[in-house]
Amino acid sequence: LRSLPDFEVAGLNFSSSTTPDLIMKTFDQYCEYQNTPNGIVLAPSQLNKWLVIFMDECNLPAPDQYDTVRVITFIRQLVEQGGFWRKEDRRWVKLERIQFVGACNPPTDPGRVPLAHRFLRHVPVVYVDYPGPQSLHQIYSTFNSAVLQAHPQLERFSGGLTDAMVDFYIQSQARFTADIQPHYVYSPREMTRWVKGIAEAIAPIAKRGDTLSLEGLVRLWGHEALRLFQDRLVSDDERRWTDDKVNEVASTHFGGTDMREALERPILYSDWLNNEYGPVDQEELREHVRHKLHQYSEQESDLDIVLFDEVLDHVLRMDRVFRQNQGHMLLIGVSGCGRTTLARFVAWMNDLSVVQVRTHKNYGAKDFDADLRDVLDRAGVDEEQIVFILDEGNITDTAFLERMNTLLANGEVPGLYQDDQYAALMTKCKEASRRKNIHLDDNDELYRWFSRNVMDNLHVVFTMCPSEDGMQDRAATSPALFNRCVLDWFGDWPDTALIRVASELTSNVSLDLPSYEPPMNFPAMVDALENSEVP
Repeated sequence: LRSLPDFEVAGLNFSSSTTPDLIMKTFDQYCEYQNTPNGIVLAPSQLNKWLVIFMDECNLPAPDQYDTVRVITFIRQLVEQGGFWRKEDRRWVKLERIQFVGACNPPTDPGRVPLAHRFLRHVPVVYVDYPGPQSLHQIYSTFNSAVLQAHPQLERFSGGLTDAMVDFYIQSQARFTADIQPHYVYSPREMTRWVKGIAEAIAPIAKRGDTLSLEGLVRLWGHEALRLFQDRLVSDDERRWTDDKVNEVASTHFGGTDMREALERPILYSDWLNNEYGPVDQEELREHVRHKLHQYSEQESDLDIVLFDEVLDHVLRMDRVFRQNQGHMLLIGVSGCGRTTLARFVAWMNDLSVVQVRTHKNYGAKDFDADLRDVLDRAGVDEEQIVFILDEGNITDTAFLERMNTLLANGEVPGLYQDDQYAALMTKCKEASRRKNIHLDDNDELYRWFSRNVMDNLHVVFTMCPSEDGMQDRAATSPALFNRCVLDWFGDWPDTALIRVASELTSNVSLDLPSYEPPMNFPAMVDALENSEVP
């Protein structure tokens, strides 16, 4: 629809707290009121264009005390009666050239509210399931064939690459379900991200004129699989299952490959060492990051981090996402585990600006909207690369999540800029685009340019605690957080990590001297310490 000349699409992402105000703000942004002999008419601002309001997750809004979902009832009136009563002057407003399209999960899914039959009788309902194995193979074999054209010697392996991806995806989807953890939701989005990750990694190799071996392709395939499927897992047993399954599937579909060379752990990719994205040695990477940490402590803020293996893993995961267009992250871990600190550090390493919401007692939706407008202005007008960090504890109003859901899904928040704010934004966009020799004719083209820049330059990082009830509630009421973001499970640091921290922090203490006397009643904080070997 977006590509058709006669249609303008406004994308809305509903949440449990969505109200009719979101529809009205969308009207204000995309339409104008016209006084006609037959009364007041609301029509799209663009002459002879239709406005299609696409409402994603439209069965998420919660019913009120009278068991009425107000926003759905309002849309039903718009469809059934063709208009609404305007509150300001209590006059009837008729809609012209405005259509509604909705999408939602089945009503049996957690957090969903069955749509009223009075509403459904006005609309055709189409059920669309996830593609089956055959359809997935057909879709992604086309993508993989195109990706491997840059390396002609590997084109004949596109079928095996697709088979391996589909096989691993289906087995992981069956093994990890939302019944185990609310964020264990795997969809074809993971497949698309998988192909995109491989494409972005091998394209520069072809540009340099270098060749990629089959072992290199398999290693990259395994790296992307672990990032997409393993990083969100909670328990060690689940992570081991994924590790074993990567090896098993690779052995099945990539015959004649040296699996030891291709999948030797750890599988780490970065461009920090030589400005070329590719596999890196763990110890060389550790030394490089340690040097950067020293610089960060001198230039930004004092940061004393022990670079044990898990820290390196999380740092590379964030770097991988920040390199991607529309790369957003959801970091899940206990308070104090370093989620925000590491995100700030990786942003600094990539020359990205960091913005973090700081709430106060009276901080409300208007304050959040003002902060969000400032971030979008910098990303969309000034084209500044920004990491926007939002902690779960700072979400004091459900309206915050509603804004972010829509922003993640569509790169814009309808109604965020109103009247004078919208006019000022268009003026700034016009000046900024002309400085780049881009001449855009009208406000619609300027706003689309602004939205594309936001999607290119803004990275959103959510930080959450892994409380089971909170996770379940967030997954049910704000699904965009989970399906639009790459998940990274911090959890608790393992015993091996705690031992390494203790070892480095006590390296300057004379524990071996006969004169050393340990403190009385010194507690044993790590059970595995007695039988451990510090690397």
